Amino acid sequence: MNQIPQLQNSDPQMGLMRARSEVYRQATALLVIQFAFTVLLPVVTAAIALATPCIRPFTAPVALLVSLLDVTWLDRLQRSKLKTAAKIAEAFDCEVLGLSWNNFVAGKRAEPETIVAAEAKWRGGDAKLVDWYPVAVGKAPLHLARIICQRTNLWYDAKLRRHYGGWVLVVGFALLLILLVAAAFTGLTVALLLSTVLPPAAPVLIWCFREYLRQRDTAEAQETARGEAEGLWEKAKAGGCSETDCAVQSREFQNAIYTRRVSSPLMLPGVYKLLRNDMEAQMNKGADVLLAEIGL
Repeated sequence: MNQIPQLQNSDPQMGLMRARSEVYRQATALLVIQFAFTVLLPVVTAAIALATPCIRPFTAPVALLVSLLDVTWLDRLQRSKLKTAAKIAEAFDCEVLGLSWNNFVAGKRAEPETIVAAEAKWRGGDAKLVDWYPVAVGKAPLHLARIICQRTNLWYDAKLRRHYGGWVLVVGFALLLILLVAAAFTGLTVALLLSTVLPPAAPVLIWCFREYLRQRDTAEAQETARGEAEGLWEKAKAGGCSETDCAVQSREFQNAIYTRRVSSPLMLPGVYKLLRNDMEAQMNKGADVLLAEIGL
């Protein structure tokens, strides 16, 4: 009853998906560099300081320099990539879900040259990009299928971030514990521990807590928006929302989705791949359940 399954796999939209994925890949590469400098480097420096007393006076200045580079350069560059990727993803959703572009929220569209250049660099193939939204939604009227897709988007992102945030917190505490145990075995005094080991190791805990809180806050915002989408679904399936009214409210949900994409923190590579198969199966099953509610 709608063209979402066909549109999302059409050549123009697949081009957008490749470009979006490439820009996200570049942003994630910057995240890896950020992680290496702000987390791994201080840990390695602290470990070396345990065995090499002569470098201990330099560990704190190194940690400070790394923090400054993170705030003034790496984080800003990463945010710029994230904004571009969000604009490309918004263009995909607008075309596939039949929504108008909102200049007030998203500003100007990403430049065609930027999209073409990013698509040309993509080497990840199309296997993970086809059927982005559940194919089964093609059986529903557009105004209902759109709500299912947006709800799916919000559910998927929130669950992924819940998993990732928990893992980050566990890893951070594990690394810190290993460092403290190593310090105990080397016989460091409390004064030396506080002055030479913990300062360079502090970015580890700071980064992990920051990432955990960011991911948790984003997930909570997504879950709140998903609750609103589910409320609209209940209203729409009961006939209490016309196609026009549903389209207007879906545009509002899309505003929230775009804002999340621009402001949400990235995740280290590998997390999505690890959870993708199980989550996609759950996503498709969830869409089937919703469609069954309206007899499809």
